[in-house]
Amino acid sequence: MSITFNLELNKSNTSSKEGSVLIRVTQHRKLKRIGTGISIQIISWDKVHQKVKKSHPLAAEYNNILQQSLKKVITAYSTLLQTKEQITLEDITASLNNTINENFFDFAYSTKMAEIKSKNKLGTYRRYESVLNKLKEYAGEKLTLNQINYTFLQKYTLYLKVKRLNTQDTISANLSVIRTIINEAIKHQIYKGNNPFNQLKMKYTDNTKEKLTADELSRIFNNPLPNIHSIILARDFFLACFLAEGTRAGDMISMKKEYIINNCLVFNQQKTGAAMVIPIVPELMEIFNKYMDKGKYIFPFLNNEKVVNEIVLNSKLTYINKYLKEIAKYCGIFKNLSTHVARHTFTDLALEASNDNIYQVQKSLGHTSVKTTEIYSRNRVNYNKKSMLPDILQQLNIL
Repeated sequence: MSITFNLELNKSNTSSKEGSVLIRVTQHRKLKRIGTGISIQIISWDKVHQKVKKSHPLAAEYNNILQQSLKKVITAYSTLLQTKEQITLEDITASLNNTINENFFDFAYSTKMAEIKSKNKLGTYRRYESVLNKLKEYAGEKLTLNQINYTFLQKYTLYLKVKRLNTQDTISANLSVIRTIINEAIKHQIYKGNNPFNQLKMKYTDNTKEKLTADELSRIFNNPLPNIHSIILARDFFLACFLAEGTRAGDMISMKKEYIINNCLVFNQQKTGAAMVIPIVPELMEIFNKYMDKGKYIFPFLNNEKVVNEIVLNSKLTYINKYLKEIAKYCGIFKNLSTHVARHTFTDLALEASNDNIYQVQKSLGHTSVKTTEIYSRNRVNYNKKSMLPDILQQLNIL
């Protein structure tokens, strides 16, 4: 019985702009579709050549994964041919479920690690690599995906705590990386059984975020500072993050002039990919106008950099944080002032201004989950709608 194998893009519904890439196995007009774990925009799929278009930023990595997935299915079919004359679609599916024993580290580097590297997130790549190396020391380089079950994770947690003397936060951060790889394997349908992380709770210490009171923030706005360029620039950058509805410092430092459209900042968050449209209040535009004379970026930090990656961004943010510490002294603020404090401060004051409407604040921050916003907040959950930033500025006597 002739069987054909093809890659196809399958939309979840007719109105969706995104679809999942599947392996379609056909035998006498009967179909069986096998997941690959890859989801892309419909416009990025080359139907004729059955691959991701070159215009997609992860085209090479995704096409490599798709070919590997297709090869596994065809290999399973070829193996069955050696022992059976007639092979059904169900035989192929059963063979895949029984024979896949993917090496955890090989899978991690060919999927998630390749994706992180292609996005030039070198700091994240090094962090993941450190976690994987630590796991390899414990379990050996031949660890398979399906060896990672609840019992394994419990023993590894104990090892990290007793032998490596890791803190609870470090242990949870390590497990979080492993969970990401397992979730990726589940998407590719090569992890058998239930997700062990459904049973395992990762504990963190107090996640209370440093934030400023309205009075402290008012001092940042109004207190006189030495006429030193680096100090003034650091204050303006901090206030811009706040005024742009708590925009992350990594996004603000990378903000280009072309992102200003119809008096709004229009961009995709680096961390989540979420599309953001943030109205530019007059106070924010006043800050922008001070720095937009030269270069393609709104702020001048990256204009002379030939290559911009995570390491460069972190270096620039460290520079800004250094001067924010000085600003805190001039403003009588006895807190660890950093760029991210602007985001936490906006969250806290926005919850007050919106009568604790956490969903409204979640949308402003671009959080993919309301749980993240709850961590930023003081666990105050109330759902009455009200505007935010104008009221906050009113409280600070800025308007």
